[in-house]
Amino acid sequence: MRFHQLKEIYEHVMEINQALNDLYSYFLENTKDERTRLFIHYVIEKQTENIQDIKRLISDESVGVLSTWLDEDIEHEVLESINSFKENSDVSVTLVLDMTTQLRVQLNDWLTIIKDLMPTDTVKTHLENLIESQSRKSQQIMHAANRMVDM
Repeated sequence: MRFHQLKEIYEHVMEINQALNDLYSYFLENTKDERTRLFIHYVIEKQTENIQDIKRLISDESVGVLSTWLDEDIEHEVLESINSFKENSDVSVTLVLDMTTQLRVQLNDWLTIIKDLMPTDTVKTHLENLIESQSRKSQQIMHAANRMVDM
């Protein structure tokens, strides 16, 4: 199905973030290195904040913006990629960072495509804000990983 409302896009982004959180929890259960475990706890905290931010975005967004229709397929490759990363059970800080960065780039590329399809500047601005928020969280995770590696 190609036609979706913006609310469905937001919900899908939230679903991706939840799947990432589940993956990080899986890593946490299977990782022995204490530094990596600390980093994963931090990443889970950031992902939880991200999920809460998107829930807040959905509840605070106007009905007019949320009900905007667009002609675009829901992106499923990110979820497939998340599932493929479960093959690595005992991970390192670097692997978690690389994986997170790769998935964030995929997600933000898809959101940028959607933003470019939007008919109004208001909706484009709202999507730009979501993309920027996702990017900020990724940068925070990247900085934390660099600090962990430097320790």
